Amino acid sequence: MERSSRDLSTTAIVPTFNRAPLVAECLKAILGQSLPPAQIIVVDDGSQDHTAETLRRFENRIEVIKMPNRGKSAGVNLALSRASHPLIWIVDDDDVVLPEALAILTGLIRSEPDAGFAYGRYHRFAVDEESRERRIFATGYWRPCAPGDFLTATLEDMFVHQPGMLVWRDCYDRVGPYDESLPRSQDYDMLIRLARIAKPVSTESAVFLQRQHEGDRGPASQRFGAGERMRRWMEADRTILQRCYAELELSEYLPDRHCKNPQHQRQALLQRGTIMARKKLWNLALQDFEVASDLGGAMLSEAEDRILKRAVLSKYGCDELFQDQRISQSIIALGKRSETGRQIARALSRGLMRRTKEQLRAARPLKAGRYAGLTLSWMLGSPRTIRSTTFPNHGSGGP
Repeated sequence: MERSSRDLSTTAIVPTFNRAPLVAECLKAILGQSLPPAQIIVVDDGSQDHTAETLRRFENRIEVIKMPNRGKSAGVNLALSRASHPLIWIVDDDDVVLPEALAILTGLIRSEPDAGFAYGRYHRFAVDEESRERRIFATGYWRPCAPGDFLTATLEDMFVHQPGMLVWRDCYDRVGPYDESLPRSQDYDMLIRLARIAKPVSTESAVFLQRQHEGDRGPASQRFGAGERMRRWMEADRTILQRCYAELELSEYLPDRHCKNPQHQRQALLQRGTIMARKKLWNLALQDFEVASDLGGAMLSEAEDRILKRAVLSKYGCDELFQDQRISQSIIALGKRSETGRQIARALSRGLMRRTKEQLRAARPLKAGRYAGLTLSWMLGSPRTIRSTTFPNHGSGGP
């Protein structure tokens, strides 16, 4: 049956573990949709708090699956096997969907029958401990992009989250179950897999609120606090992207996925290298940059220049450039390898200029000075440093 004539009813899935108060707020928001889901499945992943009692208060409005603690992926996989409707909406138990969320996402699916999934923007929020009032913040990392650029944009950094996505069930069937071996970033791994096989349709409208909190995360056997989030995410991302490097065809790093000539091959290599650099996989990134430099060809295109500048603009920062001198040494050597290599090194240095400006705006002159030193090194092709005494002795040197 063509999607344009298919049923547009939705199964909402909420995996939860030891978050009784939060899951109650999450479910109230789902039940308050202007277009309600046809089915709501809550997977209680072995909670030991008051989750069971909380869920009973929702009576027959939700379906509850209780299971021993096996992690989010196992819970979602189990719920998918029980889903009765063709569209799937997975909502994290600590987030709050906005009243028009499902109506907006369903409207997008209806408007683009060949799309495999729809997604929308989000805002962040926190609850004041004293007043219990919500404080709404701007969207976190977000990347407006055309459908053809969605895969590479997602590989660079995840910006679409499950509560903001509505996915055809048959897309999940095509890519297979959530990876239960991943302790973290299972949704990122799944998003990449979906982006490889399906076209997205999107809106800039916010469809959910992403909670910022200090509570523990992860399955029972691997719980960790908020202070560990960044390191755990980076570790998981590296695992996922190393797999992508081995499994994706080079053509998948191009918008039209056609690698017809050396010019296309060069851009694909630069894009893949940029992605690996943003994930701290500099050994793979430099390998791709070297191969691209040896291909030669015309001057770097505007698209290639923009791609390379993003190599040092990861949301995780790039402090590794100060910790491992071999990276800068390799980039300086790249600039001497060929004319194309020189252009690559200079494009990378222009990304560092932006880092320098960011640090100056944040009143971190010492860190800005270090970035400026690296910028000159990469641009001019020789190691250079800027002495910290050049700058006033104030401000943070942190990221």
